Amino acid sequence: MVLLLLLGLTELFVILVNLGILACVVGGVVYLVRRFTDSGTDERIEELEAEVEELREERDS
Repeated sequence: MVLLLLLGLTELFVILVNLGILACVVGGVVYLVRRFTDSGTDERIEELEAEVEELREERDS
């Protein structure tokens, strides 16, 4: 324990823990924002799948 106090590793550990908590909070906020602001990707995927199907039909005929 004396070694930790001499080298200042205790303060460094506390700083790293705080940075880890901050990173988790920021990551959580980014995740929630991206989840709730869905930009209609499902509709776009359906449109692209329909277009691919049309192109396959044109190619086969």
